[in-house]
Amino acid sequence: MSHDYYVPSVFHRHHRAFRALLIDDQVWVVARDLGPLTNRHFDEHLPRKLDPDQWRRERLENHQGDVEWELLISESAVCELLKVNFYHPENRGLRQWFTGEVVPALRSAASPHLPRQRRVEWRGKEYSLMEWQGRQWVRVADVAELFEGKTP
Repeated sequence: MSHDYYVPSVFHRHHRAFRALLIDDQVWVVARDLGPLTNRHFDEHLPRKLDPDQWRRERLENHQGDVEWELLISESAVCELLKVNFYHPENRGLRQWFTGEVVPALRSAASPHLPRQRRVEWRGKEYSLMEWQGRQWVRVADVAELFEGKTP
């Protein structure tokens, strides 16, 4: 990378920003962004719960364009924290969203020749949209929900 900092992708869940990025083909998440989604405060003691290869500190550009140091945790650390260290039944949905939407979207953006996943908002709800071979694809379950007029 030519800069001395990274620019993360921003995802939203329950109207909260969640920053994540790929570094050397590995998914990394801003630890403090995971905190509000789990009702936990992730502070400087978090690395004690993780293996050394599951966390790192990097300089990131924030939404205001400033660069600051952030504690990043790996994809495996996110799953471990949600399932083991901070277990709560509601975290299952968060883990499924992370592994089923955030991770694939990051990897798709890194490989433009492969199908690319992105999020679109329709009537106050976010949906996954896949772009591939010049077309846009939507999950059948999402289409059915739209046709049935269900609201979240």
